[in-house]
Amino acid sequence: MSDPVLKLQILVRAELALAQIHARRAAARSAFFSVAMVFLLLGLAMMTLALYHALTPSMGPAWAAFVVALIDTFIAIIVILIAKRAGPAESEEALAREIRDMAYTELSADIEHVKSQLRQITDDVKRIRSGFASMTSGAVGALGPLVSMLIKAVKRD
Repeated sequence: MSDPVLKLQILVRAELALAQIHARRAAARSAFFSVAMVFLLLGLAMMTLALYHALTPSMGPAWAAFVVALIDTFIAIIVILIAKRAGPAESEEALAREIRDMAYTELSADIEHVKSQLRQITDDVKRIRSGFASMTSGAVGALGPLVSMLIKAVKRD
């Protein structure tokens, strides 16, 4: 991969994919947890009713209500266990993370390449400047005696 714009596009798409995966997982889990909460509330209501009836002298209706409450609670537990696994698979998220990390790595390599090129350009400019400075100072040094001789010659005339 050598095109930085393509890498940025891949990076953005990977981040969007991760966000969508998280949103879908959260939505699916929320739906199942909501259903579980309904059954849990039904279970609690029936347990309360069962306890009430258990305390009354006639034991028949109380035990029936208690069994219904246990069934509701069992259903809620099953739904909660399903909700934990609901939504997109973990492998989808791993793939999106891998693509994102690869794009980050490629972009980092491109940035390092640009940095090294800028360092090389800076070093070249410094060498040119120092070469030019040494050339001009050498030329001025050679012209110094000539200029002083010309000044002396002009003063004699």
